[in-house]
Amino acid sequence: MNGSQEKNLIDALKKVDAHGDIAPPHVHDPVIMILRERAFQAHLIRWDDIRGRYVLTGAGRHRISARDRTAAVIMRFREREAKKGGLQE
Repeated sequence: MNGSQEKNLIDALKKVDAHGDIAPPHVHDPVIMILRERAFQAHLIRWDDIRGRYVLTGAGRHRISARDRTAAVIMRFREREAKKGGLQE
């Protein structure tokens, strides 16, 4: 999934969390329907019979919070040691 698709999915998940669905029920836009189906198939949302709306699963909540974190930098072992001053080449 590229960056814009991921951003659209995260925005859709935030709408589910706030309103119970990605868009109002009367909206039949194909993009909205695809986003809803992708989120459902990826187990990011589920239908709650008691509330009568979609709710986020734990994976969906994790997906939203993971998006806000910065990416970690992976360094090779030798580079890390060289920066500490412990490795002489």
